Amino acid sequence: MIHITALTKRNIKLFLRDRATVFFSLLSTLILVGLYLLFIAKTYSDALLGEMGGLLSESGSNFLIYLQMIAGVMILNSMSLSTGAFGTIAKDFENRRVDSFLLTPARVHEILISYFAAGFLISFILNLFSWIISFLLIGFLTTYWISLKVFILTAGSLFAASFISAALMLLITSLVKSSAAIGVISGVAGTFVGFLSGIYMPYSSLGEATKKVGSLLPFSHLTVWIKNILLSDASAQLNITGELKEIVIDGYFSAGNIGFLGLDIPLWILLLASGVFALLCLVASSRILKKRMTA
Repeated sequence: MIHITALTKRNIKLFLRDRATVFFSLLSTLILVGLYLLFIAKTYSDALLGEMGGLLSESGSNFLIYLQMIAGVMILNSMSLSTGAFGTIAKDFENRRVDSFLLTPARVHEILISYFAAGFLISFILNLFSWIISFLLIGFLTTYWISLKVFILTAGSLFAASFISAALMLLITSLVKSSAAIGVISGVAGTFVGFLSGIYMPYSSLGEATKKVGSLLPFSHLTVWIKNILLSDASAQLNITGELKEIVIDGYFSAGNIGFLGLDIPLWILLLASGVFALLCLVASSRILKKRMTA
């Protein structure tokens, strides 16, 4: 346990010291926020106010829009931050530090656990910090506040999302031997996931084909999960109920269950399947890295 703790701290410090890596890990998030500030938020607001007439104030509309945006931001963060942290793996192989680790009392499985733990902790802690700041900013800007219960539930969801995202991205990075390539993957994957998961634009604007492809990605179901938690609470506060609630949550914000390849499968089953798939990815990546270390 001592070896795992020491190596995990080392991996986290290396990531945080590399400002370029941290920046590119957050690039997808910065793109998303920029798009919202430039035109997406305005488009959503005009559509919502037009649909609901005088039933929704501008601050209420912004409350919904900001919440669905931060849900997407946190999913993108969970993916890109862990990927950036796993760049340490490629650098260690490139610089032959792995060979040095194998000469220490640390065992192979301890080294592997430390890599995953660093990516997971970076993803979760920085995401949790982002959620706390967003919670306060959204409250002060709109005068509407998410309940404490929903705040805690969202934080718990981030824990699960960070674990699943880290496991999936560890498999991808374990197959890549260049640290520079990992940075490119992080940026491209963020944009790719942003569209296919209904984060940048709702599925109603992207079409059924995109929705079906997006249903193959665990990130899509994680996004729907967190959006549902936040928007359900916001809808209750804004007195949006019945058919109107379904239109807002599903049509405008792609927060309704998208199933799997057109099949109507409950969200909890899809989330459970995502967790099982993440565990399989974790096992596969461990075997790949272990083989590379001992080759």
